[in-house]
Amino acid sequence: MTGYEARDRLYTASELLEGFLPDDELGFTKTHDFSVFRRFYMDGFTAPLSIEIRQQQAAHDAAISGALADHLTTARPLVGVMGGHKLTRTESAYLLVVDLARYLTRENFLIATGGGPGAMEAAHLGAMFAYADDFRLNEALNEIQKVPILPHLIGRLFDDAGSILPDRREHLREAHLWLQAALRAKELCPAPYGESLAIPTWKYGQEPTTPFATAYAKYFQNSIREEALVAKSKTGIIYARGGGGTLREIFQDVEENYYEEEASAFTPMIFFDPEGYWQNDAAVDPETGNVSRQGIKLDGVLREIFKLARARRRDTEQCWSKIRFTVDFEEIVGLLESHRGPAQERRALMLQGHAGDLPATP
Repeated sequence: MTGYEARDRLYTASELLEGFLPDDELGFTKTHDFSVFRRFYMDGFTAPLSIEIRQQQAAHDAAISGALADHLTTARPLVGVMGGHKLTRTESAYLLVVDLARYLTRENFLIATGGGPGAMEAAHLGAMFAYADDFRLNEALNEIQKVPILPHLIGRLFDDAGSILPDRREHLREAHLWLQAALRAKELCPAPYGESLAIPTWKYGQEPTTPFATAYAKYFQNSIREEALVAKSKTGIIYARGGGGTLREIFQDVEENYYEEEASAFTPMIFFDPEGYWQNDAAVDPETGNVSRQGIKLDGVLREIFKLARARRRDTEQCWSKIRFTVDFEEIVGLLESHRGPAQERRALMLQGHAGDLPATP
Protein backbone atom coordinates (compact mmCIF):
# COMPACT_ATOMS: atom_id res chain seq x y z
CA MET A 1 0.00 0.00 0.00
CA THR A 2 1.24 3.50 -0.86
CA GLY A 3 -0.85 5.36 1.69
CA TYR A 4 -2.63 7.24 -1.09
CA GLU A 5 -5.53 4.79 -1.39
CA ALA A 6 -9.01 6.25 -0.95
CA ARG A 7 -10.81 5.15 2.22
CA ASP A 8 -14.43 4.92 3.30
CA ARG A 9 -13.72 5.60 6.99
CA LEU A 10 -11.50 7.72 9.22
CA TYR A 11 -8.22 6.42 10.61
CA THR A 12 -7.72 5.07 14.11
CA ALA A 13 -4.61 5.52 16.25
CA SER A 14 -3.77 1.83 15.89
CA GLU A 15 -3.86 2.11 12.08
CA LEU A 16 -1.61 5.16 11.98
CA LEU A 17 0.81 3.66 14.52
CA GLU A 18 0.86 0.20 12.98
CA GLY A 19 4.45 -1.06 12.86
CA PHE A 20 5.62 0.93 15.89
CA LEU A 21 8.55 -0.84 17.57
CA PRO A 22 8.81 0.28 21.20
CA ASP A 23 12.28 -1.22 21.73
CA ASP A 24 13.75 0.28 18.54
CA GLU A 25 15.24 3.71 19.21
CA LEU A 26 13.89 4.80 15.81
CA GLY A 27 10.65 2.84 16.22
CA PHE A 28 8.55 5.92 15.47
CA THR A 29 9.90 5.89 11.90
CA LYS A 30 8.61 2.34 11.37
CA THR A 31 4.96 3.31 11.75
CA HIS A 32 2.52 3.39 8.85
CA ASP A 33 2.04 7.09 9.59
CA PHE A 34 5.72 7.95 9.15
CA SER A 35 6.04 5.68 6.11
CA VAL A 36 3.27 7.61 4.37
CA PHE A 37 5.01 10.87 5.29
CA ARG A 38 8.28 9.58 3.80
CA ARG A 39 6.48 8.62 0.58
CA PHE A 40 4.71 11.99 0.52
CA TYR A 41 8.06 13.77 0.92
CA MET A 42 9.80 11.73 -1.77
CA ASP A 43 6.88 12.29 -4.17
CA GLY A 44 7.37 16.04 -4.06
CA PHE A 45 5.88 16.95 -0.68
CA THR A 46 3.41 19.84 -1.24
CA ALA A 47 4.31 20.03 -4.97
CA PRO A 48 3.63 16.49 -6.31
CA LEU A 49 6.06 15.29 -9.00
CA SER A 50 3.35 14.07 -11.37
CA ILE A 51 -0.32 14.51 -12.14
CA GLU A 52 -0.87 10.86 -11.21
CA ILE A 53 0.48 11.43 -7.70
CA ARG A 54 -1.59 14.58 -7.35
CA GLN A 55 -4.72 12.71 -8.43
CA GLN A 56 -4.09 9.86 -5.97
CA GLN A 57 -3.60 12.28 -3.10
CA ALA A 58 -6.68 14.26 -4.12
CA ALA A 59 -8.78 11.09 -4.29
CA HIS A 60 -7.58 10.13 -0.80
CA ASP A 61 -8.41 13.56 0.64
CA ALA A 62 -11.82 13.63 -1.03
CA ALA A 63 -12.62 10.24 0.48
CA ILE A 64 -11.48 11.43 3.92
CA SER A 65 -13.77 14.45 3.60
CA GLY A 66 -16.67 12.11 2.88
CA ALA A 67 -15.77 9.88 5.80
CA LEU A 68 -15.51 12.93 8.05
CA ALA A 69 -18.98 14.10 6.99
CA ASP A 70 -20.38 10.65 7.76
CA HIS A 71 -18.64 10.66 11.14
CA LEU A 72 -20.10 14.04 12.06
CA THR A 73 -23.68 13.04 11.31
CA THR A 74 -23.76 11.18 14.62
CA ALA A 75 -21.28 13.33 16.55
CA ARG A 76 -21.92 15.51 19.55
CA PRO A 77 -21.60 19.34 19.33
CA LEU A 78 -18.16 19.97 17.83
CA VAL A 79 -15.79 22.38 19.58
CA GLY A 80 -12.42 23.18 18.01
CA VAL A 81 -9.33 23.60 20.18
CA MET A 82 -6.46 25.38 18.45
CA GLY A 83 -3.03 26.07 19.86
CA GLY A 84 0.70 25.84 19.37
CA HIS A 85 2.69 22.64 18.88
CA LYS A 86 5.57 24.02 21.00
CA LEU A 87 3.61 24.06 24.25
CA THR A 88 5.42 21.67 26.57
CA ARG A 89 3.81 19.00 28.69
CA THR A 90 4.79 20.70 31.96
CA GLU A 91 3.52 24.22 31.25
CA SER A 92 0.49 25.51 33.12
CA ALA A 93 -1.17 26.44 29.80
CA TYR A 94 -0.89 22.78 28.66
CA LEU A 95 -2.32 21.43 31.90
CA LEU A 96 -5.23 23.87 31.81
CA VAL A 97 -6.13 22.73 28.28
CA VAL A 98 -6.15 19.14 29.58
CA ASP A 99 -8.59 20.13 32.32
CA LEU A 100 -10.83 22.15 30.00
CA ALA A 101 -11.06 19.39 27.38
CA ARG A 102 -11.88 16.87 30.10
CA TYR A 103 -14.60 19.18 31.42
CA LEU A 104 -16.09 19.87 27.96
CA THR A 105 -16.14 16.17 27.09
CA ARG A 106 -18.06 15.46 30.29
CA GLU A 107 -20.46 18.24 29.24
CA ASN A 108 -21.20 16.30 26.03
CA PHE A 109 -19.07 18.27 23.56
CA LEU A 110 -16.79 16.64 20.99
CA ILE A 111 -13.28 18.09 20.99
CA ALA A 112 -11.54 18.52 17.61
CA THR A 113 -7.95 19.65 17.01
CA GLY A 114 -5.26 19.55 14.35
CA GLY A 115 -3.98 16.32 15.91
CA GLY A 116 -0.43 17.43 16.64
CA PRO A 117 1.63 17.99 19.79
CA GLY A 118 1.41 20.82 22.32
CA ALA A 119 -2.04 22.30 22.99
CA MET A 120 -3.57 19.83 20.53
CA GLU A 121 -2.22 16.82 22.40
CA ALA A 122 -3.36 18.33 25.70
CA ALA A 123 -6.93 18.60 24.40
CA HIS A 124 -7.04 14.95 23.29
CA LEU A 125 -5.43 13.75 26.51
CA GLY A 126 -8.05 15.57 28.56
CA ALA A 127 -10.88 14.26 26.38
CA MET A 128 -9.66 10.66 26.59
CA PHE A 129 -9.45 10.77 30.40
CA ALA A 130 -12.83 12.52 30.78
CA TYR A 131 -14.40 9.55 32.58
CA ALA A 132 -11.29 8.44 34.47
CA ASP A 133 -10.75 9.56 38.04
CA ASP A 134 -8.21 12.23 39.01
CA PHE A 135 -5.71 9.64 40.23
CA ARG A 136 -5.53 7.96 36.82
CA LEU A 137 -5.21 11.29 35.02
CA ASN A 138 -2.40 12.39 37.33
CA GLU A 139 -0.64 9.07 36.75
CA ALA A 140 -0.85 9.69 33.01
CA LEU A 141 0.45 13.24 33.38
CA ASN A 142 3.37 12.02 35.48
CA GLU A 143 4.20 9.51 32.77
CA ILE A 144 3.94 11.90 29.86
CA GLN A 145 5.94 14.60 31.63
CA LYS A 146 8.98 12.33 31.73
CA VAL A 147 9.49 13.51 28.14
CA PRO A 148 8.15 17.07 28.30
CA ILE A 149 9.49 18.55 25.07
CA LEU A 150 9.13 17.40 21.46
CA PRO A 151 12.48 17.78 19.65
CA HIS A 152 13.08 20.16 16.77
CA LEU A 153 11.90 18.26 13.68
CA ILE A 154 11.52 21.13 11.19
CA GLY A 155 13.75 20.87 8.13
CA ARG A 156 14.96 18.13 5.85
CA LEU A 157 14.97 14.61 7.30
CA PHE A 158 15.82 12.47 4.25
CA ASP A 159 18.48 12.21 1.58
CA ASP A 160 17.57 11.81 -2.11
CA ALA A 161 17.13 8.05 -1.65
CA GLY A 162 14.72 8.47 1.28
CA SER A 163 17.18 7.47 3.99
CA ILE A 164 17.22 9.44 7.23
CA LEU A 165 20.05 11.97 7.33
CA PRO A 166 22.67 11.02 9.95
CA ASP A 167 22.49 14.39 11.72
CA ARG A 168 18.70 14.03 12.19
CA ARG A 169 18.73 10.58 13.77
CA GLU A 170 19.06 11.98 17.29
CA HIS A 171 15.99 14.19 16.78
CA LEU A 172 14.00 11.17 15.66
CA ARG A 173 15.23 9.15 18.65
CA GLU A 174 13.89 11.91 20.90
CA ALA A 175 10.59 11.92 18.97
CA HIS A 176 10.35 8.16 19.53
CA LEU A 177 10.73 8.67 23.30
CA TRP A 178 8.14 11.47 23.19
CA LEU A 179 5.61 9.21 21.44
CA GLN A 180 6.47 6.25 23.66
CA ALA A 181 5.67 8.33 26.78
CA ALA A 182 2.28 9.21 25.30
CA LEU A 183 1.53 5.56 24.57
CA ARG A 184 2.42 4.58 28.14
CA ALA A 185 0.12 7.31 29.42
CA LYS A 186 -2.67 6.09 27.14
CA GLU A 187 -2.40 2.59 28.62
CA LEU A 188 -3.33 4.07 32.02
CA CYS A 189 -6.76 5.22 30.80
CA PRO A 190 -9.56 2.85 31.81
CA ALA A 191 -12.59 2.25 29.60
CA PRO A 192 -14.61 4.02 28.46
CA TYR A 193 -12.37 6.41 26.56
CA GLY A 194 -13.69 9.91 26.03
CA GLU A 195 -14.08 10.52 22.30
CA SER A 196 -12.30 13.23 20.31
CA LEU A 197 -11.52 14.00 16.68
CA ALA A 198 -8.10 14.81 15.22
CA ILE A 199 -7.71 16.46 11.81
CA PRO A 200 -3.96 16.33 11.08
CA THR A 201 -1.95 16.57 7.85
CA TRP A 202 1.08 14.82 6.42
CA LYS A 203 2.52 18.27 5.66
CA TYR A 204 3.66 18.07 9.29
CA GLY A 205 4.18 14.31 9.22
CA GLN A 206 7.63 14.58 10.79
CA GLU A 207 5.83 15.21 14.09
CA PRO A 208 4.21 12.17 15.72
CA THR A 209 0.42 12.25 15.57
CA THR A 210 -1.06 12.28 19.06
CA PRO A 211 -2.35 8.80 20.01
CA PHE A 212 -5.11 10.13 22.30
CA ALA A 213 -7.83 10.84 19.72
CA THR A 214 -10.46 8.23 18.86
CA ALA A 215 -10.79 9.19 15.16
CA TYR A 216 -8.42 10.82 12.67
CA ALA A 217 -9.26 12.63 9.44
CA LYS A 218 -5.72 12.88 8.09
CA TYR A 219 -5.11 14.80 4.88
CA PHE A 220 -2.29 15.43 2.44
CA GLN A 221 -3.38 18.97 1.59
CA ASN A 222 -3.06 21.25 4.60
CA SER A 223 -5.43 23.84 3.14
CA ILE A 224 -8.26 21.28 3.00
CA ARG A 225 -7.45 20.17 6.53
CA GLU A 226 -7.49 23.75 7.85
CA GLU A 227 -10.82 24.43 6.16
CA ALA A 228 -12.29 21.23 7.61
CA LEU A 229 -11.07 22.05 11.11
CA VAL A 230 -12.30 25.65 11.26
CA ALA A 231 -15.46 25.26 9.18
CA LYS A 232 -16.75 22.20 11.04
CA SER A 233 -16.24 23.67 14.53
CA LYS A 234 -19.48 25.64 14.40
CA THR A 235 -20.33 25.29 18.08
CA GLY A 236 -17.26 27.37 18.90
CA ILE A 237 -13.47 27.48 18.78
CA ILE A 238 -11.10 27.76 21.73
CA TYR A 239 -7.68 29.30 21.15
CA ALA A 240 -4.92 28.23 23.51
CA ARG A 241 -1.46 29.80 23.36
CA GLY A 242 0.00 29.53 19.86
CA GLY A 243 2.05 31.07 17.07
CA GLY A 244 1.80 31.43 13.32
CA GLY A 245 -0.42 28.43 12.65
CA THR A 246 -2.84 29.40 15.40
CA LEU A 247 -2.94 32.97 14.10
CA ARG A 248 -3.86 31.67 10.64
CA GLU A 249 -6.73 29.72 12.18
CA ILE A 250 -7.87 32.72 14.21
CA PHE A 251 -8.06 34.97 11.18
CA GLN A 252 -9.69 32.27 9.07
CA ASP A 253 -12.36 32.18 11.77
CA VAL A 254 -12.45 36.01 11.78
CA GLU A 255 -13.09 35.98 8.03
CA GLU A 256 -16.01 33.57 8.35
CA ASN A 257 -17.53 35.59 11.18
CA TYR A 258 -16.86 38.85 9.34
CA TYR A 259 -19.26 37.90 6.56
CA GLU A 260 -21.99 36.24 8.62
CA GLU A 261 -25.35 37.75 7.73
CA GLU A 262 -26.88 37.28 11.17
CA ALA A 263 -25.34 37.72 14.60
CA SER A 264 -26.99 34.45 15.64
CA ALA A 265 -24.67 32.60 13.20
CA PHE A 266 -21.50 34.27 14.57
CA THR A 267 -19.34 31.41 15.88
CA PRO A 268 -18.02 31.89 19.44
CA MET A 269 -14.29 32.63 19.67
CA ILE A 270 -12.76 31.88 23.08
CA PHE A 271 -9.19 32.98 23.87
CA PHE A 272 -7.95 30.73 26.62
CA ASP A 273 -4.70 31.18 28.51
CA PRO A 274 -3.99 31.47 32.25
CA GLU A 275 -1.41 34.22 31.69
CA GLY A 276 -3.45 36.35 29.29
CA TYR A 277 -1.32 35.47 26.26
CA TRP A 278 -3.86 36.91 23.81
CA GLN A 279 -4.26 40.17 25.76
CA ASN A 280 -0.60 41.16 26.19
CA ASP A 281 2.14 42.31 23.87
CA ALA A 282 5.36 40.32 23.94
CA ALA A 283 8.33 41.84 25.76
CA VAL A 284 11.46 41.41 23.63
CA ASP A 285 14.96 42.70 24.31
CA PRO A 286 15.92 44.54 21.10
CA GLU A 287 19.62 43.80 21.53
CA THR A 288 19.56 40.11 22.41
CA GLY A 289 16.19 39.06 20.99
CA ASN A 290 15.37 37.38 24.28
CA VAL A 291 11.66 37.16 25.09
CA SER A 292 10.87 37.91 28.73
CA ARG A 293 7.09 37.83 28.26
CA GLN A 294 5.19 35.94 25.58
CA GLY A 295 2.04 37.34 24.12
CA ILE A 296 0.15 38.47 21.01
CA LYS A 297 -2.33 41.19 21.92
CA LEU A 298 -5.51 40.63 19.92
CA ASP A 299 -8.38 41.95 22.00
CA GLY A 300 -8.23 45.52 20.69
CA VAL A 301 -7.51 44.43 17.11
CA LEU A 302 -10.46 42.05 16.99
CA ARG A 303 -12.82 44.63 18.45
CA GLU A 304 -11.84 47.13 15.74
CA ILE A 305 -12.22 44.51 13.00
CA PHE A 306 -15.73 43.57 14.05
CA LYS A 307 -16.72 47.18 14.70
CA LEU A 308 -16.07 47.74 11.00
CA ALA A 309 -17.49 44.40 9.86
CA ARG A 310 -20.79 44.68 11.75
CA ALA A 311 -21.38 48.45 11.50
CA ARG A 312 -24.06 48.28 8.82
CA ARG A 313 -25.79 45.37 10.53
CA ARG A 314 -25.72 47.28 13.82
CA ASP A 315 -24.99 44.13 15.81
CA THR A 316 -21.40 44.78 16.89
CA GLU A 317 -22.07 44.31 20.60
CA GLN A 318 -24.14 41.19 20.03
CA CYS A 319 -21.27 39.64 18.06
CA TRP A 320 -18.61 40.91 20.45
CA SER A 321 -20.41 39.15 23.30
CA LYS A 322 -19.44 35.88 21.58
CA ILE A 323 -15.73 36.71 21.80
CA ARG A 324 -14.32 35.95 25.24
CA PHE A 325 -10.90 36.13 26.84
CA THR A 326 -11.43 33.80 29.76
CA VAL A 327 -10.34 30.66 31.59
CA ASP A 328 -13.65 30.25 33.42
CA PHE A 329 -14.98 26.79 32.49
CA GLU A 330 -18.61 27.55 33.35
CA GLU A 331 -18.54 30.76 31.31
CA ILE A 332 -17.15 28.83 28.35
CA VAL A 333 -19.79 26.11 28.58
CA GLY A 334 -22.54 28.71 28.90
CA LEU A 335 -21.40 30.46 25.73
CA LEU A 336 -21.11 27.20 23.79
CA GLU A 337 -24.53 26.04 24.96
CA SER A 338 -26.09 29.33 23.85
CA HIS A 339 -24.87 28.66 20.30
CA ARG A 340 -26.09 25.06 20.12
CA GLY A 341 -29.19 25.80 17.99
CA PRO A 342 -27.52 27.88 15.26
CA ALA A 343 -24.61 25.42 15.15
CA GLN A 344 -27.04 22.55 14.62
CA GLU A 345 -28.60 24.33 11.65
CA ARG A 346 -25.24 25.18 10.08
CA ARG A 347 -23.88 21.69 10.42
CA ALA A 348 -27.00 20.16 8.91
CA LEU A 349 -26.57 22.44 5.88
CA MET A 350 -22.87 21.59 5.53
CA LEU A 351 -23.53 17.85 5.69
CA GLN A 352 -26.48 17.90 3.31
CA GLY A 353 -26.01 15.27 0.63
CA HIS A 354 -23.57 13.23 2.73
CA ALA A 355 -26.22 11.40 4.73
CA GLY A 356 -29.95 10.92 4.93
CA ASP A 357 -31.69 11.82 8.15
CA LEU A 358 -29.40 13.96 10.31
CA PRO A 359 -29.51 13.72 14.10
CA ALA A 360 -30.67 16.56 16.28
CA THR A 361 -27.20 17.56 17.50
CA PRO A 362 -24.92 20.20 15.93
